[in-house]
Amino acid sequence: MKGIFYGWWIVLATSLIHFWGAGTFFYSFTALFNPLVEEFGWSYAATSFAASLRSIESGIAAPLVGMASDRVGARRILLLGSILCGAGFVLFSRIQTLWNFYLIFIFLSIGSSLVFPVPGWTAANNWFVRKRGTAIGILSAAIGLGGMIIYAVNALIVAYGWRTAVILIGIIMWVIGIPCSLVVRSRPEPYGLFPDGDNISPSNPGTLNRVSVGRADEFSFTEAVKTKAYWGLALAVTSSSLSVHAVSVHVMPYLISVDYSREGASFVASMLVLASVAGRFGLGVLSNRMDSRVLLAFGTMLQAVGLCFLAGAKYSWMALAFVAVFGPAFGGVITLRLTLQSQYFGRRAFGTIQGSIIAIAMIGTISSPLLTGLCFDVLRDYRPAWLVMAGVNLAVVPLILKIKPPSQSL
Repeated sequence: MKGIFYGWWIVLATSLIHFWGAGTFFYSFTALFNPLVEEFGWSYAATSFAASLRSIESGIAAPLVGMASDRVGARRILLLGSILCGAGFVLFSRIQTLWNFYLIFIFLSIGSSLVFPVPGWTAANNWFVRKRGTAIGILSAAIGLGGMIIYAVNALIVAYGWRTAVILIGIIMWVIGIPCSLVVRSRPEPYGLFPDGDNISPSNPGTLNRVSVGRADEFSFTEAVKTKAYWGLALAVTSSSLSVHAVSVHVMPYLISVDYSREGASFVASMLVLASVAGRFGLGVLSNRMDSRVLLAFGTMLQAVGLCFLAGAKYSWMALAFVAVFGPAFGGVITLRLTLQSQYFGRRAFGTIQGSIIAIAMIGTISSPLLTGLCFDVLRDYRPAWLVMAGVNLAVVPLILKIKPPSQSL
């Protein structure tokens, strides 16, 4: 364990898994959307329902995955997830009917829930305290960088068809996920380390003090849910997630509906997620020095502004403004909700708490892709959906600013 602190190798390994898993399953669904509609003749709402099923599965699985990550370690969870996720993509190539599509999508979603994001975030949280914001920022940035895969997936679909494309995605998932998951270790203490690489040394009490400062309050899951801070954070995550999930599914179909080419729409979608990297990493680093709560409120406000630009994206300059504002905003919100949770509730039950918050956010992640698709089916226009979501994000900003450290229970 000499040289580079092993925690950084864990961050690197889980970042590669996050990059491929998020880039293919979460972000690239928008590239598969139109090919599925065109081949099978499904409605936008029916196709969008797969994303809602993904959110249902994620909401159910996230607390269980978080609990398992806390108890048996992220390594085993990531290994199993990589195997299942790769198999799910291969099975995806065999879709023939709508119900077949739904069932295979749920199976793929189960594998993906084991791959990202909860196990990786849990491992990083266990290995870092003082540099937690940076570590989680890197992991979140890897998810954002996965957005670049959208353009590559679209190129594969155009060149070889969507069925061949998903088989290749599944094979690469095995190649990346299986070896990288074997690098991961749950906690530093069994290896003679404290978080951040501080050696356990009874003769050096300063080391103990530096570490303990970062973990003064350690909450169990049952203790956390009794606090106002937990429910305030859950509300913030829900409001942000409803717009992010709708955009991730519908951004390409929307842009195509306002006369962008398929290549142009995939480029905007890729740049959106790439732009989120600045917020994911930058605000993660800032959270080491500034109030994460204020940064979270600012990011949520920018999401609302970005959605207003999206509503006017028929004009290319507004599409660029949407990418420049919404991308860093939603990326930063993802990182900040994790650092705020770590600061308020500690390492003890990080995975379980994070998983339960994702389950609560299921309210938004299930409904928003489906309702957004229904909006287009009925009105032939996506813009009302974007403006409603902007209003929701804006309304929750003052509530985020009222979140306080968990010193009192409900």
